[in-house]
Amino acid sequence: MTIEKTNHRRQDRRQKFKRRALAGLGLLLMAMAGWGGYWLSNSSWFDLKQILVEGNQTIQADALRRLTGLRLGTNILKVTPEDLAQNLKANPFVKTAEVKRQYPDKLLIRITERTPAAIASNGGKHLVLDEEGYCLQSLTLMSADRSELPRIAAGSALQTLKPCAKTEDKGILAALALIRQLDPFFMENIAEFSAPSDWSLALITRDGLTVYFGPPENLPQKLQYYEELLIKNAAECNAETLDYVDLRYDAQPVIKRKENLDK
Repeated sequence: MTIEKTNHRRQDRRQKFKRRALAGLGLLLMAMAGWGGYWLSNSSWFDLKQILVEGNQTIQADALRRLTGLRLGTNILKVTPEDLAQNLKANPFVKTAEVKRQYPDKLLIRITERTPAAIASNGGKHLVLDEEGYCLQSLTLMSADRSELPRIAAGSALQTLKPCAKTEDKGILAALALIRQLDPFFMENIAEFSAPSDWSLALITRDGLTVYFGPPENLPQKLQYYEELLIKNAAECNAETLDYVDLRYDAQPVIKRKENLDK
């Protein structure tokens, strides 16, 4: 046997040994990782000791903690933060929710809340809505009357709206879009919004004048007309002199004056 063949066989044996050693080392590392993962997931080092809450303004922190369904002592490695965040959205006032682990033994809940924007009413049903049209809660007639939120007289679609759900009623959404754009100074002179449909959307002033706004397109222009006619010229343009004002058209506002004012 030549020296060259002998060296070649030695090299083959070395390579086989290295491959076997690496394979054995890989199995050992996998076993250690599995054991380490098992130890971590069952170690009391990661048992939940505190749930922190941030971002809540009106919702009680304890109410949010209860929604997670967790108990102190639960291993935080065994919970799924995304699932906990979904649980928090069972509260209709929760707009966004995020849950993070804070090692070794805490969870952080961070939320943003929905803000009540108006009360929509139809047939004895009174619902608090946020600016996007999500239903936050149902009110009794007495509670609704005591509220200082803007009032929307809505169509029959309101009857099927439930807490946490978003209305798709175009009339209500148009009214909410108008409310978002109105200056608080303007709101003081408004009794309610009538929104049986988006085309029929109107506001009723406190002296009883109906002002039709229609769909939310061109709201800045409509609001400019409203300010010039009914705010700056309130002495001449009011419920005593006008039947209604219609701002739904692209041309100048349509003004219907009362007849026989001098009689």
